[in-house]
Amino acid sequence: MKMKIQDIEIYIVEADRYLQFNDISGDDLYKVWTQIKTNYAGYEKWVCYHDYKNIPYDLLAELGAVLEDDCTAMRLYPHNAKYTDTGAEQISSETFAEFAAIHDAKNTGIHWTGERLKRELPRWGIFCLREGGIITDYIIMSMRHPEEAEIFIVVASDIYKRKALISSAAKYAFDNGRTNVLYMVDEDTQEQSASDVGFIVTGFYKGYKFPSI
Repeated sequence: MKMKIQDIEIYIVEADRYLQFNDISGDDLYKVWTQIKTNYAGYEKWVCYHDYKNIPYDLLAELGAVLEDDCTAMRLYPHNAKYTDTGAEQISSETFAEFAAIHDAKNTGIHWTGERLKRELPRWGIFCLREGGIITDYIIMSMRHPEEAEIFIVVASDIYKRKALISSAAKYAFDNGRTNVLYMVDEDTQEQSASDVGFIVTGFYKGYKFPSI
């Protein structure tokens, strides 16, 4: 949920003890930091930026924030989409436990664990590919926003499977009323796969994580 502290907007997920600032200025971050430390001790804390000019590098270093995500922002719109017949399977409540076990095994320490995804399963679009009946590759896409879907995680063994999964997820998003799909990529192979499906570069994203306090 979104809330304000001293007129500064923050995003909080109480169930996950997670807190995030978006594009906050150095002055505003400095102003609320003592209150944040006091009131949200033990929360995972992030600050995310979409404009290089807004990043208070010196203050972030002083507060111990570490750059964890350094990504290119790409978006897909319906008129640019290039779908392929992928054979991807959507994960349902019946197959979720099987998926979650594989996901958690492949991603130790990740925030979006199977348990957290399960809490709001209808708000996620999850697709997989199988080999010999076993899930080998998959994509996790958030459908929380009424207009924009966002690809969070893609686990794929090659560029062709990555394209297949992205294509399936994007089609699902547009079929369910979303106007665009956001994908933050941090590798050339990810960017190429997204471009092949019709994504275009629209900006960047930097996510800094604060130390546990």
